[in-house]
Amino acid sequence: MKLSCLSNVYSRFSLEKAFSEAQRLGLEGIEVWGGRPHAYVYDVDEKMAATIRGWAKQYGVEICSYCPENCVYPYNLCSQSEKERSETVQYFKDALDVAAAIGAPMIQITPGDPGYEGDPDEDWKHLCEGLREVCAHAEKVGVRVVMETLSTEESLILNTADDLVRLLKAVPSPMMFGMVDFVSPAIMYEPFSNYFKKLGPKMGHIHLADSDGKTADHLMIGEGVIPFKQVLSMIKKYDYPYYASIELSPMGTHGADPESYVELFVERLREVLSQI
Repeated sequence: MKLSCLSNVYSRFSLEKAFSEAQRLGLEGIEVWGGRPHAYVYDVDEKMAATIRGWAKQYGVEICSYCPENCVYPYNLCSQSEKERSETVQYFKDALDVAAAIGAPMIQITPGDPGYEGDPDEDWKHLCEGLREVCAHAEKVGVRVVMETLSTEESLILNTADDLVRLLKAVPSPMMFGMVDFVSPAIMYEPFSNYFKKLGPKMGHIHLADSDGKTADHLMIGEGVIPFKQVLSMIKKYDYPYYASIELSPMGTHGADPESYVELFVERLREVLSQI
């Protein structure tokens, strides 16, 4: 397992700052956030893509993932609006092109939220149909699509490892993978090991944060209920080969002083890893 950081915690700085901080902290990778002012999908032209690749080379930090913003922006794969769904599919196709241009092996996305007024079967159908189209493009450009589960606070459609297993069966693309954000199983009262047991080689990414076990807040290690030593020991047994990205909120104290808080997270994480 290699370590990286999702760059959105540095959203009050330039994207280059995230690369330089990753180098300073000895992280092997950076997960490039696809929102302004970092690397919004429709801002990344050939010149900007070359600049981002140049930062990766300059700072000796691998671009492990491209994360197009789709929790705040108006994109939703299971929306009741056909127009919104169609625009979302195109947005993710364009994000795959950006990932290929900057040298990222994957994009990390979320399903969106269908809300209360749709039909659950139709919502699921829309999600799968959209992802099949996205994955067909992913196969053309050679970039993986990694889907994140969300808590029911954030979405009503994809919340557990079993939901991901069902999705992977419905979208049987070699480029389709699942992932775990540590906050989701803590809120959903689910074993962390479910993701590794049930997804197997389709477990493609990790977001690291502590959790209060009640809300979707992403906390510092030691501020929540997650037994990091035990969970990381479990992950090690599965020989997980990809990245784990630190994810702290760009809002509040973490985003106000990411230099200090990401450094503190890395220090605590390495202390736990040294005990395994």
